Amino acid sequence: MCYHISNEDDAALREFGLPIQKLEKFKKKYDMNGFEKPYIPVISNKDPKSIDMYRWRLVPSWVKEEKDWKANTLNARNDELFTKTSYKNYWRNRCLVICTGFFEPHYPKDSKEYESWYIKPKERRCFTLGGIYSVWQNEPTVSIITTDASPLMAKVHNDGERQPLILEGDAALAWLVPDLTEEEMKNLMLYQYPDEKLDTYRVMDGIYSTKIDTNKPAAITPYVRPPFDALTLFDL
Repeated sequence: MCYHISNEDDAALREFGLPIQKLEKFKKKYDMNGFEKPYIPVISNKDPKSIDMYRWRLVPSWVKEEKDWKANTLNARNDELFTKTSYKNYWRNRCLVICTGFFEPHYPKDSKEYESWYIKPKERRCFTLGGIYSVWQNEPTVSIITTDASPLMAKVHNDGERQPLILEGDAALAWLVPDLTEEEMKNLMLYQYPDEKLDTYRVMDGIYSTKIDTNKPAAITPYVRPPFDALTLFDL
C-alpha cells in the first residue's frame, strides 16, 4: 500500500523544467495523507509537457455523488487493474505521480506495534510513481499503482509486501505513451526500481495516526530513540 507520500517543497517539481498548472492547489507537506484527498503533482499522458495537480483518490466518472463512493481507491493493485470495476476503464489514463518519498509501516519481529518507515531515492530528489486517473465532474482524480515488493521493500513493508510502482528513465517515458497495449502496460508494471537506489529508514512514530501532527521534519528524518533515564523507573 502507499497511503502517505512526502512533498515538503516544490523544488523537485521545478527540476523537471515544465510549466506547473494549478500550483495554488499544491500544499507543501512532510506527510501527505491520502485519506485527506490532497492535490498531488502529476505528469499525465494527456499532457506530458506540463505538471498538473490531481486529487488523490480515484473516483470513477460514473459515480454521481462522491459521498456514495465507499471504495478505497488511493491505490490500484497491478493484478486488479484490468478487471476491477473501479479501475478497468482507466488503465489507458496513465500518469506519473511526483513525490520526494513515501511511507510504509514495518512490524518488528514478535511485535504487534508498527514502526513508521520512510523510503526516498538515494540519487535523485524525487520519485515518479506510476498512476492512473479518472476525470470526475471535471476534476482529475488519481490512484497510485502498487506491485509486489522488491526484496528490500518486502523487509520494510513486511506485513503486506507491496510497494508503489516506481518508474524512472525509459520506463517512466514509456508509461506516458498514449497508445500502449494492455500487454505492454503489464510488462511495464514488472519494472523493478533497483533496491540499491533506495534509502529506507525508520522515522517518527505515528505516521498513520490521525491524532499526531506529522507535518514536521521529523516525519522524514531518521528516528532517534529518546534517551533512557534509569532513575525514572524509581520515580526519582
